[in-house]
Amino acid sequence: MSDNYLKLADTISSKEGTAFITIDGKYRELFEISTLKAQIDLTVQARRMLGHRMTQHKVVGAEGTGSMTMYFMNSEMLQVAFNYLKGGDFSNITITVKNEDPQSSIGKQEVTLSNVVLKTIPVTTLDDQSDDPITIDTDFTFDDITGLSSFKLPENYRYR
Repeated sequence: MSDNYLKLADTISSKEGTAFITIDGKYRELFEISTLKAQIDLTVQARRMLGHRMTQHKVVGAEGTGSMTMYFMNSEMLQVAFNYLKGGDFSNITITVKNEDPQSSIGKQEVTLSNVVLKTIPVTTLDDQSDDPITIDTDFTFDDITGLSSFKLPENYRYR
């Protein structure tokens, strides 16, 4: 039997990791986060060229998008909205996310999303039918990404 198979212990639990937010230079743990997903959506041009019957594709750009659910327990984002509405100044926001599961041999991946803009900013919520904590869902965009660290191959796949 081969040692080259994916070990469950090397998969990353979505509960293992941390996120940090920086708003106008103030850095703190994003403790109110429940879920966060970010991706890069590629802009692809499709064109048939003379002499070639297949449609060809070329990446011509990219957009950073994401979504998150937050527990309703922090007024920082509302203050960002107030500052924009009253004075036209929108705060510079970055989010740094680290995925790291101590059971896994692949290590950690850490990225920083820059120029984050939340499309929905929580103001208030009341619901007399719910016993659940208040959460807010929002989509967001980001203009740049920096890779701070990357996953390694699982231990049993590394060159020997």
